[in-house]
Amino acid sequence: MFEPLEPSSGGVLPDRGRWRNAVNLLLCIAGVGGVVFGGWALYDSYETHQDRKASRALITQACAGLVDAETVMSLDGGTDRVVLGGEEPRTIDFDTIPDNCVLSRLEDRKGRDVRLSQFTLALKGLPQARALHTADDSGDPFATMRPGSQGDMTARTRLPDRMPLGDGRLGDYGPDDVTVVARCEQPAKAGTTTLIVTATSPSTRHEAGDRPVLARLARHAAEGAAAKFGCRTQLPELPEQLPAPVADLGPVGDRSDSCGWYAAHLRTADRVRLPDRAAGVPLGGAAREEGCLLAVGPEATKRLFPTLSEEERAHVNLDAVLRVAPWWVRTRSYFGDDAAAVAAPGRRSPDPVIPGKAGRLGDVLYGSMTCQERPATLTMTVPYDYRSVLGPRLDELFKAYATDTAQRRGCTGLVLPGPE
Repeated sequence: MFEPLEPSSGGVLPDRGRWRNAVNLLLCIAGVGGVVFGGWALYDSYETHQDRKASRALITQACAGLVDAETVMSLDGGTDRVVLGGEEPRTIDFDTIPDNCVLSRLEDRKGRDVRLSQFTLALKGLPQARALHTADDSGDPFATMRPGSQGDMTARTRLPDRMPLGDGRLGDYGPDDVTVVARCEQPAKAGTTTLIVTATSPSTRHEAGDRPVLARLARHAAEGAAAKFGCRTQLPELPEQLPAPVADLGPVGDRSDSCGWYAAHLRTADRVRLPDRAAGVPLGGAAREEGCLLAVGPEATKRLFPTLSEEERAHVNLDAVLRVAPWWVRTRSYFGDDAAAVAAPGRRSPDPVIPGKAGRLGDVLYGSMTCQERPATLTMTVPYDYRSVLGPRLDELFKAYATDTAQRRGCTGLVLPGPE
């Protein structure tokens, strides 16, 4: 139908053969595919850009501009899609405290969007109507072993005590959160004397590199929140290092950490029936909270059991102690405004621990003192089964803990609970 084209110099264009034609066809197809793929990549890039843009706007709005949106999205390896989280999504409005913003990330799992926790910013203040601290809010600090399994329950705690940020003036941190405390020079909005800002990200428990990022977010948010609430304050700088919280329990030895009081007590006390393991945190001279965890290891438990009286052994299930409910002691001290925000669990609601008083509430012994003209509350939590094993040694333990803390922090007016 058509005459073959001729080159400008004349002559018929040569037939390049079936193989060469096939190659040309493949190149054409590849070219079309490249255009399609390039278009999809451009579209995908556009969608990602739109996701990030929407996420940045959401974070800024939900958290009232207190945190950098890009930094929040960078946590846990980074995400492009952030949505409001929590059962009842909330945003910070500065009307009242406590207040918070809760954010989740969306991840594609086999074509289905799955929500995972990304970041939470919580604002609290002191004084407040409800207790901020519950003396044994942690419950059992050790994970229960599976039936039939062999292991050492007290080698590692699932609930380590809080670490001070520097000397503690700035705040403290746990496995997956950092709390910055702004102490107001004068009472601020709604009579707030201390503003407490906590930044939480579950990834921090596993991604150690996220902890300094979370700390910067918390400090920046605390500055912004303090300005909003009219809380004049001077926040110290963040420390250069944020070591991981102390989760491993080891021999008591000669300690200079928050369990140092117990190491000193063992030098003169009868060690029988007392814990042989400890997990303490670095001491912060201005920390608002200090904790020490003690436990009886499995070998010490086995040695101790035969020394119990026949009546005592009748109430102790050795297998349960080794596998389900080990013997432990936990102390926590609270200073300043935090001292008046402590409670012990009650049957229906928490029972407040009153500053200046001492006594016993369930598993909790508590005492008080005055430090630099500010109140301090001392608590010691001991599960019932171990209290019966300790007997009168329990009061000796509390006295050693309280006396050492008072001397070290320069406190006076120590009040101890009376004998049981």
